[in-house]
Amino acid sequence: MVPQTQISVIIPSFNQAQYLEQTLLSIIDQNIENIEIIVVDGGSTDGSVEIIKQYEMQLAYWASEPDRGQSHAINKGFAIAKGDIIAWLNSDDLYLPDTFKTVIQIFQNNPAIDLIYGDVINFDEKGNETYYGVAEFEPYDFLTRISIHQPAVFWRRKILNESGVLDESLHYVMDYDYWMRVFFSYKTLKINKPLAKFRVHSTSKTSSNPPLMYLEWRKVLSRFICSVAHMEDIVYLKKLGIYDNDSNSIYHNIDFNYSKKRVIKNYIFQAAIQEYSFGSKKKADLLLLHSLLSLNCFRAFWFLIKNNTVKHLR
Repeated sequence: MVPQTQISVIIPSFNQAQYLEQTLLSIIDQNIENIEIIVVDGGSTDGSVEIIKQYEMQLAYWASEPDRGQSHAINKGFAIAKGDIIAWLNSDDLYLPDTFKTVIQIFQNNPAIDLIYGDVINFDEKGNETYYGVAEFEPYDFLTRISIHQPAVFWRRKILNESGVLDESLHYVMDYDYWMRVFFSYKTLKINKPLAKFRVHSTSKTSSNPPLMYLEWRKVLSRFICSVAHMEDIVYLKKLGIYDNDSNSIYHNIDFNYSKKRVIKNYIFQAAIQEYSFGSKKKADLLLLHSLLSLNCFRAFWFLIKNNTVKHLR
């Protein structure tokens, strides 16, 4: 008799009582017996603990105590998880019905696949829904934006065993950092159906501070560039003031047989757009000038015209 596949889901939570019950029920109602639900609460004071206690018979583990942030909470859950398939779901997001049945079947039918990811339905506080069709992994696109939607990602235990846990110094793009370790090193599969719902609201972490998220994105890209590029590229980015990896951290076992120069040029262009959003026009203009000499020439020039910044260039 083939043993039943177990899915472990870690739910990090802090003061999300208004959403937590719905999140828990989206897992409990999957109608799968072998689910390990792990709730790691950061010491909420808004009634979350009372909600957790209502469902503790369906939970494999829960705790409510101060932690060092979301990444630390998820890592605490990873240390407990025993499942064959691993995932985490933030306490304001939801799984769609039959998601777990779909995930288990796909993994069973594709033993060589290490991670699967699907589409997501974004929904707001008014109930408006937007279908987010996740693009199939493509290196240059992946290195330009955070294109993999975290709630719809599931992976085998071997990835957790071999790639480790989340970087707790990252608070906004810890998932992107993790995907960097996975998508260039393991076999992944895109599922063309929605697996989760992502709640868009004004108090969400990514909505509250885009600049900090952009700066963390630079840390991740700087690590990737350090992993694949030449020293002169790193020196060049340091002179431009957009290289953030003093410890020279790298991603191991990356299989990247593509143009490193194109990665560098795309990175400079994205950093320029970010600087413009920060209000740093002088630095943005400098970076855009460098982009004008790159593969992004047309895009950079169009951005300059659109934002009426050409006259500021010196």
